[in-house]
Amino acid sequence: MKVRSRSLLTGVLAAVLAVQPLAAAPVTAQEARQTLNVQNADIRAFVQDVARTTGRTFIVDPAVTGTVTVSSPRPLTRAQLFEVFLSTLRANGLVVTPTSSGAYRISSAQGAAQGPATVGAERFSTEVFTLRHIDAASAAETIRPLVGAQGQVLANPGANSVVVADFADNLSRIRALVGRIDVDRSAYEVVALENASAREIAGVLQQVTGGPGGPGLVTITPVESSNALVLRGDGQALARVRGLIADLDGRARASQDVNVVFLEHADAEQLLPVLQQIVGQPADAAAASSPRLRTARAGANNATSGMGQGGLTTTGEADSGPIGSTTVTATGQRATIARFPGANALVISGPADMQRTLTDVIRQLDVRRQQVLIEAIVVELSDKAVRDLGVQWLLAGEQGVGLTNYSDRAAPLVPIAGGAAAGQLDKDDPLRERLQNLALNSLLGANGFVGGAGGKWGDGLFGFIINAAKTDAGSNLLQTPSIMTLDNEEATFLVGQEVPITTGRAILDGNSNPFTTTERKDIGVRLTVRPQINAGGSITLTLRQEVSSINGLLTSGASDLILDKRELETTLVVDDGDIAVAGGLLDQNDRLEVSKVPGLGDIPGVGVLFRSTSRERGRTNLMVFLRPTILRTTADAQGLAADRWGYMRGEQQRVHPDREPSLDALLRDYMQAQPPAVPMAGEPLVIAPVAPVAARPLPPAAGAAR
Repeated sequence: MKVRSRSLLTGVLAAVLAVQPLAAAPVTAQEARQTLNVQNADIRAFVQDVARTTGRTFIVDPAVTGTVTVSSPRPLTRAQLFEVFLSTLRANGLVVTPTSSGAYRISSAQGAAQGPATVGAERFSTEVFTLRHIDAASAAETIRPLVGAQGQVLANPGANSVVVADFADNLSRIRALVGRIDVDRSAYEVVALENASAREIAGVLQQVTGGPGGPGLVTITPVESSNALVLRGDGQALARVRGLIADLDGRARASQDVNVVFLEHADAEQLLPVLQQIVGQPADAAAASSPRLRTARAGANNATSGMGQGGLTTTGEADSGPIGSTTVTATGQRATIARFPGANALVISGPADMQRTLTDVIRQLDVRRQQVLIEAIVVELSDKAVRDLGVQWLLAGEQGVGLTNYSDRAAPLVPIAGGAAAGQLDKDDPLRERLQNLALNSLLGANGFVGGAGGKWGDGLFGFIINAAKTDAGSNLLQTPSIMTLDNEEATFLVGQEVPITTGRAILDGNSNPFTTTERKDIGVRLTVRPQINAGGSITLTLRQEVSSINGLLTSGASDLILDKRELETTLVVDDGDIAVAGGLLDQNDRLEVSKVPGLGDIPGVGVLFRSTSRERGRTNLMVFLRPTILRTTADAQGLAADRWGYMRGEQQRVHPDREPSLDALLRDYMQAQPPAVPMAGEPLVIAPVAPVAARPLPPAAGAAR
């Protein structure tokens, strides 16, 4: 038998060698065809023959052994010979895998599912079947018996797909089978609920049907407007879900008619008037807050609201003082809404349809509100220059007195002249000291240079005063108030002081007991703002910005104050994070004041001695910038706190670089917490252990037994 096999193999090799030299020359299709007849030939020798005939390179795994028998009654082309070669290897449990160098590797079919894709019509490959209508687990159970011994089937429930690894011809059959079984055989059904909430029942059913052992692939969609459920699935699964819905809805009917709703974010006091309007109760019928739970009883006048299955019939005015409202349904059952301030909760008593409606409204309103950070920059630049120059004269004699006085800034001439004349009075005369004090106060209150002279001329007196002053004042004020508040909630920021302002005086008991009324006024920086977040992400700001300061006394020696005030009140829309200019003021004031003696002040040259000139130039630039930022999540708020904490910590670190910031120490020792911002790179990290507080024993009481 072995000798016969060798002779047949030798005949095949001779035929191949006879054809091989002709491969270089052009041949016809008839010359390229060969007849294949191998009986019990060694598989390695068979591979060598095919390699010489097809011109391909094969790498044979050392574990490949055995014999093959192949018979072809008709001549085969090289392509047909290669396909027959692949089929022969598959029949013997072998696969052909291409390599990156262009060669082909022949190995056992065991483990082919984990290896690379093979070649030819008998190639071993992997395909993913995405299912649309049936679930992956049931499809995998249907496909698994059709997969060969070397293939594998894997279900992917997350993507609802099946992964199959097998030979290409078998994959084509599996593909056709999947197309026939993956069809939509589901039905639709709408189930109306009478007592329970559609959203609540849908949540329960999704947990039940989504877990292991659930009633099949059923899609459940709640419709809140009609309080119904839309079901989609096969008939058997729909029947099971329908029975479960009927059971849950029936149990909701038998449940008690009192429901307590604890609010997480909303305020029960603000939410109660909204619910009163829903049930038809006038909002002004409920009283203000109360320390205990109370409910209102119905009046006599009824009005139909049109909610629920039978409509809501509501009452008119309620008793004065309760926290709640009452409504009467068409069936005669009372519905009551009450507020419990101690726990920020609402108590709803009434039929199931009423409770379901109110509970859905509460659920939609009781959400966490977003916060808005409003940062403002108030910049005020001012520059003021004053120039004063004037001459004052005094002439006095037996016939009368004459003088000139032009400006409040110049020293008054009369008190100074009186002080000079006081030297001629006796030292014990009280008028002398009074005149000298008046002259001294006049000189101390003068600005700039004050000089003059005087003397006697016969029986008269004469004197003059020259006053020259130059004043330059400049300021650069920068305020940066910032405040964070809830959406649509007003917030106020004030930094300043309270200044007493005299508002009235009354003289009683014959001028011996004067009575003065004062009012304290806030002076400083005040920011009042109410942000409203719009649907598109922009923010509507209703704000009032005020910057006030004390500019001195109204008159010298008086108690009335002059207040500088910059106030801006407006409403504007700003996008999240953008900087907007809320308003500003550009003020330039040039003032020239000339006081003179008529006629004498106009004389060229000499007229300067009979006039006073005051020049004042002022310029003020004021701008108010705003930047609102929406804090949507807790992480946004924590990030803001960390940023501000890090800034203040850096300022402390800059002043005392060798010390631990007092902010960190206070937070660690007092609050027993960690700072929201960690030290920056390069900063010293000072870690001090928290020492436990030792409890000292109490001293013995006086007279205690020893």
